[in-house]
Amino acid sequence: MLNGRTVLVVEEEFLIALDIQRMLESHDAGQMLFARSPQEALEQQTHWPTLGLAIVELHTEAGQSLALAERLNDAGIPLILHTADSSVRKGHPKFPGVPVVVKPTSEDFLHEAIRSALAARP
Repeated sequence: MLNGRTVLVVEEEFLIALDIQRMLESHDAGQMLFARSPQEALEQQTHWPTLGLAIVELHTEAGQSLALAERLNDAGIPLILHTADSSVRKGHPKFPGVPVVVKPTSEDFLHEAIRSALAARP
C-alpha cells in the first residue's frame, strides 16, 4: 500500500514508534524517519519533500504537535494523527478529513488510516 514511500513518525515513546514501524513495514513502507518531538521533526524538514506519509503524535496539550501537523498538512504530505485522546477518535476539528488513530493502535485501524490519508492526497 505504501509502495516504498518514505514515512515520518513523530512519537515520543520509542517502543510505540518501533511498533508503528513494524506495522508500516508490513504495508511496504520505504525509508523510515523518526522524531521524538515536533522540534526533532522540524530539524528533518529538508527530507519533507520525499515524504509519502507522516504520522504525528498529539498530546492532550498539543500546541507544538498541532503546529507541526499543520505545517505538514499545508505542505501536502498525507497525514495521520496519533493520540491517546479518545475525544478526537472521529477526527480533529482543526484537521477535517485527516485520519486519527487512537492509542493503543491496532494494525487494522492503522491500515485504514493509511488508506484514507493516501486517498486524500494521492
